[in-house]
Amino acid sequence: RATPTRPILSAAMSTASARASSEALPEGLVGQLAFYFSESNLRRDRFLLRLTGAEGTGDVPISTLATFNLVAALTTDESIIARALRSIGWLAVSEDGSTVRRASPLPAHDTSLARTVYAENLPAGSTIESLQELFAPHGGVAFVSLPRCASRDALGFAFIEYHQEEHAAAAVAAMDGTPPADGLAPLRVMAKGEWEVQKRVYKESRARVNKRAAEAARRQREAQEAAEAAAAGIPRRVVCVSRIPRGGNIKALRREIAALFNEVAPVDYVDYGVSNSGNPSVGFVRMKNEVDAAEAARRLTQSAQTVGGAAVAFEVMAGAGLAEYTKVIEHLRATSGKVKQRKRAQWWNRKWGSKSADGSEGAAASDGGEAGEGAAESDGGEAAGEGAAASSEGGAVAGGA
Repeated sequence: RATPTRPILSAAMSTASARASSEALPEGLVGQLAFYFSESNLRRDRFLLRLTGAEGTGDVPISTLATFNLVAALTTDESIIARALRSIGWLAVSEDGSTVRRASPLPAHDTSLARTVYAENLPAGSTIESLQELFAPHGGVAFVSLPRCASRDALGFAFIEYHQEEHAAAAVAAMDGTPPADGLAPLRVMAKGEWEVQKRVYKESRARVNKRAAEAARRQREAQEAAEAAAAGIPRRVVCVSRIPRGGNIKALRREIAALFNEVAPVDYVDYGVSNSGNPSVGFVRMKNEVDAAEAARRLTQSAQTVGGAAVAFEVMAGAGLAEYTKVIEHLRATSGKVKQRKRAQWWNRKWGSKSADGSEGAAASDGGEAGEGAAESDGGEAAGEGAAASSEGGAVAGGA
């Protein structure tokens, strides 16, 4: 029973196919399909280019085209789509009607820039179709791009690509400065290449303006911080060294930092170390005065000096940051001083008894500890010895400076 069924189905399919062939194609279908494979669209269409290849001659399944929204809105019948594609002379449809490709590759050079115009002050409610109609009197329009924002509202400008360069020039000459039908501001039309030059100049100008504004804001901020520090009575003689590479030898890095600053001006002390809560990527250098600190930061920044083989940043501390740093250092200094005095007292007691624990001899030992065991090393005042206590913030090492 199955055998006679086949010719019946085959006949039905042949009848349907013949009926589809005689039916008129949906309006706009041929134009939409031709647009997909046109040079203007295909160069921009990443999805289709993955199928056609860079030259644009790869086969595209007609079943894939049937899923495109603008095609599906007209028809999903693949036989009708294949018939529409066959009516486009520069496309080649496979014998079984399952795939289509461009008959010739895309041109080696993209000439679309010279054939495209930029237009703004567009009529209200402009669409791709209305813009194509507006610019069509000056030549064949190949592509219209109407950029939109996230809300899908048009941004107010468009790019119109013509088939011929002379048509684009004619559109600029005829339409630039002409008032739209709704009486709004005159149209502004120019070659896309000219628009790109103006856009680049504008961006560069804005970048310079923003840079000047940022620099002015920085100077204002520094002035405010300096005023705050001055009001607090804290001299700005501490330079923060940030972005120090992690994992290096602490003492070697400390000596390197000290050497860099000593080339500019005498260093009072280098605070750099690690503790359980410290930050080994930050160090602090205390100079003799504010002038030396500012000059050191300026010269080391200009010469792009490195520490541990990595680029670092130099900044004179001010304001709340300087106040907090000073507070931490003073706390550490007081704490370490008491610890050292207690240890010396214990040593004195073990050696000489408790008689001199609070006497003049013990006090003399305590006074000498800041300049002895707790002193900075000779090469640049870097922190070393028992008296150099690791800070709890910023990786600072507090000493007897």
